Amino acid sequence: MAYDNRQRQEAARTTRARIIEAAKAGFLAHGFGGTTIRQFAEDAGVSQETIYKTFGGKAALLKSVYDVTLAGDDEDIPLAGRPEAIAVRDAPSPAAAAASYAELAQLISRRIDPLLRVLLGARDTDRALAEFTRTIDEERHVGSSFYVRQWERNGWLRDDITVEQAIDTVWALNSPQPRWLLLDHGWSDEQYTRWLAGLIRRTIFPADGQD
Repeated sequence: MAYDNRQRQEAARTTRARIIEAAKAGFLAHGFGGTTIRQFAEDAGVSQETIYKTFGGKAALLKSVYDVTLAGDDEDIPLAGRPEAIAVRDAPSPAAAAASYAELAQLISRRIDPLLRVLLGARDTDRALAEFTRTIDEERHVGSSFYVRQWERNGWLRDDITVEQAIDTVWALNSPQPRWLLLDHGWSDEQYTRWLAGLIRRTIFPADGQD
């Protein structure tokens, strides 16, 4: 009879989730530099060794916290395979694609912004945070590239913009800084989402092919 390790796997998953929740609460409350693996272990009710074996260290744990927060859960489903991302991929027109992309961006932003506001403010003071920032910027660029290249294959991009310029444009528009400036100035999530969708339509899609 084959060994059934489902209970062990479920226990490990529960432990991992508990560690991530403890670490997220710690990062939000104290930032990256003000937290320790020891404190996370105490808060999660596990040993420090368990955290090191599961995640490899505080920087890797931070990345796991970010990834789970971005996805909304710890299910083994990539973001591209989730309904909100599929809606962008399957959009029938440039206007629908821009709107779906902006809605996806805002959904993700609501999840990760509290964490990013704490962490990015200290990125210049910590090498691990600087590397974390570079990594998530690169991942966001990869995500922008995935959708823009599909839009290019659909024949939707303006003739006077290269695909690389279009990718960089979407990547830059969907960065934390402009979003935080507008939200902190009183804009609602809905206003920001419409603004982002409109800018994407006007900057990378031709005026006569947006509907």
